[in-house]
Amino acid sequence: MREIEFRIGDWLFNSGLVGLVNIVGKENVRIEGQCLFLDTALLDGFEESYFSYFIKAYEKTLSWYKIISYKEEMERHREEDFSNFDELSLDRLNDYIAATKNYLKSNSYVSAYPLIDATKDPAEWGKKLAKVGRLKKKETFEEKRTEIIQNVKYVYIQLDEVIDFCQSQKGKKYLAAKNVIYTVIKNGWDSISFLNPQTKEKDCYIDYRIHFVDPVLEHLETNLEKAKFNCITCNEPIRNTELSINFMNETGFDTARKASHVWDFNNDIAVCPMCKLIYSCVPAGLTYVYGNGIFINDSINIDTLHAVNRKVHNEILHYSTDNLTSTSPYRALIEAITNQTEDKRHYELADIQVVRYENETYRFNILSKHALKIFRESKEALKAIQKCGLKEGNLNINFYQETVRRLMNNENLFTFIHKTMYLKVTNVRDTHYHMGHVEALLSINTNFLKEIEAMTGISKGLILRINECGKEFKKSYPENKLGGFNYKILNAIKTNNRDAFMDIILNSYSYLKEPIPDFFLKVIINGETFKTVGYAFMVGVNGALENNKNGGNKDEE
Repeated sequence: MREIEFRIGDWLFNSGLVGLVNIVGKENVRIEGQCLFLDTALLDGFEESYFSYFIKAYEKTLSWYKIISYKEEMERHREEDFSNFDELSLDRLNDYIAATKNYLKSNSYVSAYPLIDATKDPAEWGKKLAKVGRLKKKETFEEKRTEIIQNVKYVYIQLDEVIDFCQSQKGKKYLAAKNVIYTVIKNGWDSISFLNPQTKEKDCYIDYRIHFVDPVLEHLETNLEKAKFNCITCNEPIRNTELSINFMNETGFDTARKASHVWDFNNDIAVCPMCKLIYSCVPAGLTYVYGNGIFINDSINIDTLHAVNRKVHNEILHYSTDNLTSTSPYRALIEAITNQTEDKRHYELADIQVVRYENETYRFNILSKHALKIFRESKEALKAIQKCGLKEGNLNINFYQETVRRLMNNENLFTFIHKTMYLKVTNVRDTHYHMGHVEALLSINTNFLKEIEAMTGISKGLILRINECGKEFKKSYPENKLGGFNYKILNAIKTNNRDAFMDIILNSYSYLKEPIPDFFLKVIINGETFKTVGYAFMVGVNGALENNKNGGNKDEE
């Protein structure tokens, strides 16, 4: 038995280490603090473990799974002798046929067919599939039911052949592998092995082994006493500088063509085969959804590094598979670092680096202990805004994603609060939230301002009182004047014009012949307090619907 030692390094290498642990299983490696030891025996069949991990982790998001999962509905209708097959079932069948036809003729699928069974051609099967039960004008499903059911039974026989082919051992091995190559692995690296368009090897498993596993075994058998070079990552002696991380997306570069990127035009950033293997595991270290990935570089030790990223992975792919959105990585991040009941570490000892992969680019944030405290104190408010959003032109803005992004960048939420409030009071379409959600944003922002000590004189109890005063003001103020009042007050808050704000408030309360609440005196303290008081009052004026969790009106849910 021989072990290979790896130590914690930068975020990219660390994500590869987490990926390696995920692929071979934590129980099969030895971890000592910041060191990981891998038995070389695990390299035998490593390519199988590599793809198996991705297929298992992302199974329900794959087009392969969408093809085979329809089998269950087919069997149910057959057992019931199609007694419950209705027009909705027909629509689902036709949608499935359209999607399956596209999958079967895709280049990635076609290239895998010879590896599964060279005697069969599913692409031709797809061409023969046709939608059934198309109704003409004035025809009803019940009138054509007998004919439709006969056609459905015939199509089911065709689909049996397709599903059985895809569901076979080799069908899953290669078709699901093709899926994860282009939806997951390609996010981390490209242009080498099975992702090289010029590769001559048709079997992606063999191709991976040739490029990443075999060089490790060869390196371990090589006498390196006279080696003149060292690996830039682990300092292992290497014979030459042929291997590099130029295949890594957004971090590597072609050292042969871009010599100006290295010191004195001499390539000194070569890596050893073991580190190259680790870098190939980077896609298994990040968790991806809809092309967006996330990795938490909590590198105090490998156990912690793996555990926190495992929480993110489970939160995204195991607990919410049926409700995946672009917000999922953000939600998973907050859940992982705020759930103290499941982890003894409270993330207060050191700052944490968060790596996000968005729009084919890596983005970095440092979560300080102050930011982590804000997330913990705002956990309930963050949950309240998960499904809220608005649309600006062709851009969809999710409350949760925008809020977390701003807090990670150490930005307050005032401009976002103003936008959401202004759009709502002016009755703009495509605003899927109500004033209760704006109040949640204000609560999160208050926690942020207190943590950075920009505002210390406002408590949650006072904000609730201000909100209630706003509601009472609305009851007394003429409805036909409320639109102008909203516009002038919001404009004064946005421009930080405290004099104009107080003039409007004085005039309005004078009109009502009522005394001005004493909390308005706090607006003169500083800009943050002024805006907090102003927006809290306006949330009440425009009516917070606190009992509605999903949205305002039915069309806003």
